[in-house]
Amino acid sequence: MTRNDKAQMWRGRRALLLLLALFLLPAAIAWTLFFSGWRPPATSNHGELLDPPVQVEASGLTPIAGPGGVPGFRGQWTMLVALQGPCEQTCQDRLRETRQVRRALAQNIDRAQRVLILEAEDHAPSEAFLERHPDLHVVTGGAEWARGADAPEVALSLIDSRGFRMMEYGEPFSPSGMLDDMKHLLRLSNVDIERLDGLSDRD
Repeated sequence: MTRNDKAQMWRGRRALLLLLALFLLPAAIAWTLFFSGWRPPATSNHGELLDPPVQVEASGLTPIAGPGGVPGFRGQWTMLVALQGPCEQTCQDRLRETRQVRRALAQNIDRAQRVLILEAEDHAPSEAFLERHPDLHVVTGGAEWARGADAPEVALSLIDSRGFRMMEYGEPFSPSGMLDDMKHLLRLSNVDIERLDGLSDRD
């Protein structure tokens, strides 16, 4: 065997070893990460997902301001502010921020609503404040489902279009984060609607 033959054989073996490494290295890394206990982040949501989600009931709610009567929690996504005590600075800040989030949904603005749940009617914001929030549903009444066990005084959460409270937002609150979540969820619900339409077209 000549020197050139040996060099060519070595190059062939080296190429084979490199090819095997390309296949085996990712598997080795995956096994190492798995047995070390590492896991990727479960979601990229800005809010905290509730597991399981909590079904919303409008029974017992009394409307005191806003468009129409008691808001329906099915068919629309709901930004819910549940309050202990009077609606003061933090509460009013959250209402302004959720107003901006809803406006930023642009063509999807009608797919979202805002609801403020109070313990008593005299806890409501001033009439002057409410005049600047004509889309805001303000209600009182029994809504034990509206707040988690460790909820802050001003609890902000998201109700899906099926009527389940499925995400909570803590402090510090990020309006842009909630907007990202809303846009993502609305896109997903659009996909579901298109799938249902496609199935009905086949019938």
